[in-house]
Amino acid sequence: MDILLARQPIVNRVGSIDAFELLYRSIEQISVFDGDLATMDVLTNTLVHMGVDHVAEGKKLFVNFTADLLKSDLIHYLDPERFVIEILETVEIDTEILSVLHDWKEAGFTLALDDFVTDLLRQHGAELFALIDLIKIDIEAISPREQSAILHIVRRNYPHIRMLAERVETHEDHTRCLDMGYDWFQGYFYAKPMLMKGKAVPPQLPVLLKMLKWLDTDEKYDEVVDEIEANPYISIQVLQLINSPGMGLRNTVSSVRQAISLLGFSQLKSWISLIVLREMKLASPYEWSNELLRSSLHCAKLCELFARETRTLKPESAYMIGLLSHIDALLSVDIDDIIDQLPIEDSLKIVLQGKDHPFRDCLVLAISADRGDFDQFELLSQRLHVSLPRAYALLTESQEWLMQREKHIQEESDSII
Repeated sequence: MDILLARQPIVNRVGSIDAFELLYRSIEQISVFDGDLATMDVLTNTLVHMGVDHVAEGKKLFVNFTADLLKSDLIHYLDPERFVIEILETVEIDTEILSVLHDWKEAGFTLALDDFVTDLLRQHGAELFALIDLIKIDIEAISPREQSAILHIVRRNYPHIRMLAERVETHEDHTRCLDMGYDWFQGYFYAKPMLMKGKAVPPQLPVLLKMLKWLDTDEKYDEVVDEIEANPYISIQVLQLINSPGMGLRNTVSSVRQAISLLGFSQLKSWISLIVLREMKLASPYEWSNELLRSSLHCAKLCELFARETRTLKPESAYMIGLLSHIDALLSVDIDDIIDQLPIEDSLKIVLQGKDHPFRDCLVLAISADRGDFDQFELLSQRLHVSLPRAYALLTESQEWLMQREKHIQEESDSII
């Protein structure tokens, strides 16, 4: 599935890019714009599908926030070093919002006020502006005379606040805004929003809806891990989250169980909530094949069992390789188009691309067994130094494990809980 995102540079007084504003873009035509959905889509595409390093290029990212999103759990798993929270003009400033903004500020976030209006000064004054770090002014909506008055008031009473001129379209606009003393600038004069394209690895709505129930119940840890390990899409998203730069890990985590242990149950639930809400708002369940999912699970279990038998390959990594063995078919994309998004070690990525690696024999063995090519299965079993009686015993074990899961797979495909 193709995904879109746009970013527009924010430049300083000498013309260098200091940040980007992230903007919602969609391939599908949308009749009614939903601000919550737009921001969730932008964040999901940035954090999960494209990668924050690729999108940010070392700069801060401005993201539009509605009142509901300001009150959400996003505060707990966005990186304040990466994101600037842009408070939309549609947000009604009241006691509750002021309290929420205080929480964001305490968490270390930079707060920007979009489309400044003078009424805010009269109604909320010091309480609001003590929290704000930056104010954006639409220079096409406010006359130069009014702008000068606002800049004077802000500089005199709130010297910590920086001012940004947006919708700077011409050289004349640029020169005038420089002379007025703006700190940052944004508009077509510097650059139009740049469209960024990527491939999404979409989750399955039925499974996510089931996970939503966990938010209000105390599911056992092992049951949660088993659910996620059995689902290629959600496994990928969990691993992408734990391996994101904001987590600060030195080594790549390729095991879902380890990822969940490091994340903690609370943060995992928050992340699943975001994905669930986004998918529910989109209301478009991804069409996936039961047979492909069954084959992915079978290959995963076989790879894990044979890796454990050899004692030279990591069972957790082998399971992940098997689970992702059909990801190109599941998503109807070329593996090379999404390989960089898969949060596994580079040494395992080359296995999925069909290149030589110790795991390659294990994966080809699993695929051969799943397809009924037992000549190849026996040949590779011997190459892995597993006796044929033992190899067939492991195959039987994997089939029995799969049978236990097949009813679960069918139930998920037949209903949206």
